[in-house]
Amino acid sequence: MGRNRAQSITPHCTRLGCAEMTAQSMWLNGELVDDVTPALFANDHGFQLGDGVFDTLAIHDGTPVFLDRHLRRLRNGIDRLLIANTPTDGVLTSALFQLIEANSLDAARVRITITPGPGSSPRDRGTQPLTAITTSPLHKAPSSVSLCTVQWTRNERSPLAGIKSTSWGENASILRYAATNGFDNAILCDSTGRLSECTTSNLYLVIDGQILTPSLESGCLPGIIREVLIDEQLVSEQDLFPSDLELATEVFISSSTTGVVPVRSVDGRTYTAPGRLTARALETIEKLSGR
Repeated sequence: MGRNRAQSITPHCTRLGCAEMTAQSMWLNGELVDDVTPALFANDHGFQLGDGVFDTLAIHDGTPVFLDRHLRRLRNGIDRLLIANTPTDGVLTSALFQLIEANSLDAARVRITITPGPGSSPRDRGTQPLTAITTSPLHKAPSSVSLCTVQWTRNERSPLAGIKSTSWGENASILRYAATNGFDNAILCDSTGRLSECTTSNLYLVIDGQILTPSLESGCLPGIIREVLIDEQLVSEQDLFPSDLELATEVFISSSTTGVVPVRSVDGRTYTAPGRLTARALETIEKLSGR
């Protein structure tokens, strides 16, 4: 592929010391720049208000996985948040392949972030949105994970429900809680008590030989892997409740960067990881994504 723009630059220094930083390219509002280039106005609505949308996808063998699906979900978020003057899907696709070539990417994690840009107040947006496409290493998915249930809920009536919003503080806080208590992730219910999702992934239960996942009415994100598994007729949507975790013989989660990941325990209750149907879902996604 094209030349690698990675380069060593001036060390970044803090009160704790200095660390060597390595710059790669990122795509910022129409051009490739080093990813350590200052890119954000102090009054950007994404920074000040969490007003923005993002999407994260995997690169395998230099190819974006399920790109059309990701762009469709991103566009839905842009439209729902009424962010104007954003790049077209064609421009974003071209930018992504420019970035793959510039950074000589074979396997990577890519994030597309779009905000309304700087604005004078919460009510007043500017006219120039911010679009940034960045890359980072794609880490190997864990062989299995442990989950906990939590008291906090996913608000299925929120205007941000189902959007991959940059307003991510709630998820970050719950994820820290899970990690502090020795778990890998947390399961949230919606305001009616139905199972919804995990902080970073969709949730699946195997009950009576069927793979079931909470419906979008629970406020969960319309995950790309979730969408593929439903389209492949491996998974069905259904209202699920915490009591269903006791009926499940297998549990797994999914995200675009990890694929399908078996769950070995929820609140200490153990499951076969992977079980037969989990393994089938995992193999299907690996085959379709070129992993």
